[in-house]
Amino acid sequence: MSKQKPNAEQEIPYEQLIEQLEGVVDQIEGGELGLEDSIKGYEHGIELVKRARTILDRAEQRITELNADSLEDEED
Repeated sequence: MSKQKPNAEQEIPYEQLIEQLEGVVDQIEGGELGLEDSIKGYEHGIELVKRARTILDRAEQRITELNADSLEDEED
């Protein structure tokens, strides 16, 4: 059974990305993978990190906007 990679419309929650990343790290650090599988795991881990970073960046932007809106409300 192969795992399907989610497309752009099927965003995985941040917490699940982190769990997957931890699993990849555990597999690589476990030393039971061959070189080629370790490289594939590393590539997958990099993609997970990029996706998680995108989610964090969006969350940070939302917080910044909310804070700006809050400050504008206080000034009125």
